[in-house]
Amino acid sequence: MTERASFLWDTAGATVTVYIRGEIDHHTAVTVRNGIDAMLFENRPARMILDLSKVGFMDSSGLGLIMGRLSVMKSLGGTMTVRNPSRETEAILTLAGMERLIRIEYTEGVSSEAADALRKKAYEPPKMATASVVSLEGIGRSNRREHNGQARQRKSTRKGRSAKVPGDSA
Repeated sequence: MTERASFLWDTAGATVTVYIRGEIDHHTAVTVRNGIDAMLFENRPARMILDLSKVGFMDSSGLGLIMGRLSVMKSLGGTMTVRNPSRETEAILTLAGMERLIRIEYTEGVSSEAADALRKKAYEPPKMATASVVSLEGIGRSNRREHNGQARQRKSTRKGRSAKVPGDSA
């Protein structure tokens, strides 16, 4: 049986740490989102840490949950960090390129060297090969003229009959 997502939070000064556990999918994301938002608007923290170490499954609804909470924190003038994503959660975060948008930190079960390597792993777009510029001026013009000429010769009416286009001699 799958565990529905739930969360707890802890405050320490101006920082709120939210611990999510279970599976985040389109059924559970709404409940978790609404609960976290209510807590954020009530407490108005300067920083939120979203701990995902106990999340066993997350789909695109989980990505939306994370991005939405980032937006809420920005609107409150705060920051957000994702902490200790589980192996399953880390895979979808990496595929989505979330490390480019949000800070992800590792504090459990990861050596400091590995954590540093993961933090430094930033998206770099592939280098585009340079190609010579080729002028396409005039290519295909004769085909366009012929096609346009044919289009002017006949114009269909609603009943499927041909009508003479003004200016045509045919």
